[in-house]
Amino acid sequence: MNKVWINKKLFNANEARISIFDRGFMYGDGIFETMRSYSGKVFEIDGHLDRLGLSLKTIGIKNPYSKIYLKKEIYRLLGANALKDAYIRLTVTRGEGRFGIERKDRQKPNVIIIAKKFEGYPERVFRKGISVRVVSTRQDDLSPLSGIKSLNFLGHIIARFQAKDAGADEAIILNTRACVAEAATSNVFTVKRGVIITPSLESGILPGITRAVIIRLAKRFGLKVIEKSLPHKELLSSDEIFLTNSLAGVLPVISVDGKKIGRGIPGELTKLLHISYRKEALR
Repeated sequence: MNKVWINKKLFNANEARISIFDRGFMYGDGIFETMRSYSGKVFEIDGHLDRLGLSLKTIGIKNPYSKIYLKKEIYRLLGANALKDAYIRLTVTRGEGRFGIERKDRQKPNVIIIAKKFEGYPERVFRKGISVRVVSTRQDDLSPLSGIKSLNFLGHIIARFQAKDAGADEAIILNTRACVAEAATSNVFTVKRGVIITPSLESGILPGITRAVIIRLAKRFGLKVIEKSLPHKELLSSDEIFLTNSLAGVLPVISVDGKKIGRGIPGELTKLLHISYRKEALR
């Protein structure tokens, strides 16, 4: 039976319980992080936990556990489930709140860690690429929620539904200025004449952990990386497009709104960064 971790204790997954009055359930009042382990090592765990701390500070939740303690308990859970290659989700809610949105000083946050075997994405996804659709859902680039992994994820869920209903694999979300923000679960990169471009943090995006790794790797190869406001039309005229997240790494995009990008196959820089990211994760 798979184990889950709740507030210092391990439970069988089918016995794990959180109150229906928990504010994470009632209001989406909390933060989560999604991580991946490779051969027993949680990749970029420090980056994820640092971002968790900043996000909790943004919404006014005091993390009840230190970064060192959470790292130890994540590995404890992996060991309890005998997992090497795993999907890991860490969730922190404001705790039990009854009714009303007012913050109560004595609320005790709930912390939940789950881990399960990660099978990986089908290799054909990386070999052939995916299609994306620019959807009508917009990202509020002025909202404090745009830069954190809030449990209020409904906008991104709706965006994914819109893309799927249009026959695409993933959604591209524009911000209030009609510039590219991010995908439903990923950051966005484009390549134009050998220059890599990605929406800036001011575009209303999540500061992705994988995004930061890719920028670092690209610069290591001597590639030029520009973080800026990215108009929709520039997306459509790209030579290459790829998405990044902690589970997939680098996902090549071959079409936007039915329009072929480049030659309609994963680009050379995309493939280089995909391979390099995997090597970095397995080091």
